[in-house]
Amino acid sequence: MTHADSHSGSAAATAMWIIPHTHWDREWYEPHDVFRARLVPVLDQLLDLLDHDGDYRFTLDGQTAIVTDYLAIRPENAERLRAAVARGQLAVGPFAILMDEFCCDGETLVRNLEQGIRTARGVGGEMRVGYIPDMFGHAAQMPQILNGFGLVDAALWRGAPALEADAFRWRAPDGSEVRVEYLWDGYGSALGLFAPPDQLDRLVAEYVRAHAARFNRHPPAGMYGTDHMSPRADLLELIRAHNARCPEMPLTVATLDQVIASRPHGVTDLAALPVVDGELRSHVRGNLLPGVLSVRTQLKAAMARAERALTTAERFDAAAGGPSRRALCERGWALAVESSAHDSVTGCGCDDTAEQTLTRLHVASHTACGTIDITREQLADRVPAGTSAVFNQSGWARTLQVETVLGLGADAVPPGAQLIEALPTSIGDELMTAADLPRILRRIHGRELFGHTICGYRFPAAGELVLDVSRHDTGTFELDAFTRDLRRHVAQADPTDRWHVVTRAAPSCRVLLAGRGEGLSTTVLEADRAVAQPVTAHGSVLSNGLVRADVDAAGRVRITDLPSGRTLERALALVDEGDRGDSYNYGPVSSGTVTEPADVHIEIEERGPLRGRIRIRRTYLLPVGLAADGNSRSARTREQVIDTRLEMREGEPFVRVRTTVVNAVANHRLRIHIPTCGRNVAESVAAGQYGVTRRGRTSDGGWGEYPLPTYPAARFVHAGGVAILTDRPMEYEIVTPTDSGPQHAASPDTIALTLLRAVGMMSINLHPLRDEPAGAELAVPGAQYLGTSLTTDFAIDLSCPDWDDSDLVRHADQFRFEPIPIRGVGESDTGQMPTPPLTTHGRVALESLRRLDDDVLEARFVNYHHHPEPLRVRGAGQWDRTDLTGTVKQEKISLWELSVPAATILTLRRRPASADQPHDPQPHTETEAES
Repeated sequence: MTHADSHSGSAAATAMWIIPHTHWDREWYEPHDVFRARLVPVLDQLLDLLDHDGDYRFTLDGQTAIVTDYLAIRPENAERLRAAVARGQLAVGPFAILMDEFCCDGETLVRNLEQGIRTARGVGGEMRVGYIPDMFGHAAQMPQILNGFGLVDAALWRGAPALEADAFRWRAPDGSEVRVEYLWDGYGSALGLFAPPDQLDRLVAEYVRAHAARFNRHPPAGMYGTDHMSPRADLLELIRAHNARCPEMPLTVATLDQVIASRPHGVTDLAALPVVDGELRSHVRGNLLPGVLSVRTQLKAAMARAERALTTAERFDAAAGGPSRRALCERGWALAVESSAHDSVTGCGCDDTAEQTLTRLHVASHTACGTIDITREQLADRVPAGTSAVFNQSGWARTLQVETVLGLGADAVPPGAQLIEALPTSIGDELMTAADLPRILRRIHGRELFGHTICGYRFPAAGELVLDVSRHDTGTFELDAFTRDLRRHVAQADPTDRWHVVTRAAPSCRVLLAGRGEGLSTTVLEADRAVAQPVTAHGSVLSNGLVRADVDAAGRVRITDLPSGRTLERALALVDEGDRGDSYNYGPVSSGTVTEPADVHIEIEERGPLRGRIRIRRTYLLPVGLAADGNSRSARTREQVIDTRLEMREGEPFVRVRTTVVNAVANHRLRIHIPTCGRNVAESVAAGQYGVTRRGRTSDGGWGEYPLPTYPAARFVHAGGVAILTDRPMEYEIVTPTDSGPQHAASPDTIALTLLRAVGMMSINLHPLRDEPAGAELAVPGAQYLGTSLTTDFAIDLSCPDWDDSDLVRHADQFRFEPIPIRGVGESDTGQMPTPPLTTHGRVALESLRRLDDDVLEARFVNYHHHPEPLRVRGAGQWDRTDLTGTVKQEKISLWELSVPAATILTLRRRPASADQPHDPQPHTETEAES
């Protein structure tokens, strides 16, 4: 067989491509290291096959995690693997991991490709195809992200709408496009052709004839592989025998990128393809499995928390300067990317996988927090001891709030601060014998005692010792002198004498401070500032002059936007329903829905003036689980307490909401409903993954999976003039009330947010809304979350009735990011604070800011709006516009005047400073009018 006969042939020389591959779920129904152990012999065998037969080809699933995991165990095979890539036999990358695109942030998608391409180039180069075969739908901005790395092709299966074609143009909201090789028959489309092998000739001919119209004269791409599949040793033998028997119907073995390179990419050819706009969430040709958005919500929260912490750490590092902390940040991002795998953060695997993913995300957050800590230390000595500063990681100026401790009594708190609690002054009070007094010396480390600084000591009376301590380095204390004094008193006393030893702290209290800070700046907070829009709380009413919340006796809330008068009635109603589904799909139960609490208790927790809080505690009687038939809810009930905390802050036009539930029952879905300002609302818009997507009220069905109209929102969802701000990916649905009676006839639609979905099976064979199982029937008791405390944060914003002509993106940014407190340890005179590297003043959001090598700063912005917006950024130095790889596309742009097209991801890099081109700061204080 000639070289052209067996592989890499032209489209004219083959009737069908065969693409050997494996889809390697790195962790799923087994944890990561179990699958890694299974991976090693698979790749051992593959390398032997590639070395033995130069015609063999294999595609390594589009993710370099396989390579990394293998070489960690078989480092001696690195050169063999590189050689296979160099020969064109093995395709690796471009992603680091095959992620879930809706359970992570847009920056995580960028870092995923960045890491994957870097790893792939370390072993010979990446496959130039965005291979995303098995994700549960695809984010609208993926074509733009792929284009940012120079990728113009993708290949996928799930999520595409009804198409009778084998390719289409996928267009992002900004107009970016990739050509998609549509794997309409799944990523195992050629498996059936070889089972049984003696029917190969007939099966190939029938397959090509049956689908000829779809292929449009292109040789079809036959994906020969499936989950965790080993390479078939006799594959080329079977194909060579077939080609000898059927020269008119030859098969050609190739890697995926070799097949796609053979496809026509001319302007005319691409123009002839159908166009699909935006996100891909259709159920037509494959299960979308949307229930993964709402199961194991702790994983989604941990992912978002890690992403925010890493984003903050990088911005703080860039703003503070000094020694680079980039390596720490990159370690954290690698852990986050690793956890974004589509069977990891989704929570649709075994309990061990969920636990390992959660731990990994915690470590990513810890890495970011450690980076923030060492950066904070660099600035703390520029802040006077006893005062507090705060770093604003947002690009926008805003009012910042931070809890801190002031060294004064509760009755001396300045009017610009809010008392939270007076701290105890006695932090040690004990009786001991004189013989035991020297034990005190073991507790003292230099001047430190019980986390405080010793500032003096006294023997006020016989048998008494008082140690005065402070949170700050005040007073004088010499350990040697104290030791001599103590031993003298011990020597003069009877060893059995009783001594009273008191460690007394100076009066102090925990307070809330606030102040306005520029973007990416560090600001010292003043405790005596005037409060412009004080928060008040009385009875069951919370207000800050911009928004008001009135809680009724049932725990529902009327929310009023005071400038406009727009009002929501009966907000934050809770609805609990049975769930007989699994981790992939919600399974409705026909009865047993609980909507009314058995008991309600309302309590004011904070009264202002900077922050007000009301806690609503509702107790429900919920069925303990499913009945014995598995199709209805149990008649036995258990008390379920659900806390809802309302919070308002000075100057914020939205109401913050926190729900907390320690789950007490099994197999149920708990949702909270926020009314809109309309009925039969036609659409919603939701932000996430660096874009805003419009969605109707229905979805395409067809594969045997009922298309529930539940969708993801990662930054905000807006419908019927109402916005919900979120700090993590959340599942939502627009619901039209079906209650009968005249009092409900005009009830507005609600936005239902899923707080909890508890199930006990990874997948079930017979699902009420899905024909095909999504995996094995594996018990996952951890997904019931019994006894687990779950907290959900969101906010309700009525100030932006038209999302696209408002500051909603800015409000979402303000809601997500809590500023970084800095406790001063410096002398009385404040040191010079670093000049912010840049500040934003328009509607284009800063999403990423990091230091690279050679004093280069990289900033990434997103215009979420569906129309152009001026960048309106002020910053030092000269900046170039680049793609996501850093390749310069436009030199020396104007940070202020640059027009950012609709829905565009914009990456800029600041040129390194030089002797003739220093970084000249452009200070600018944002006025209230600009804000």
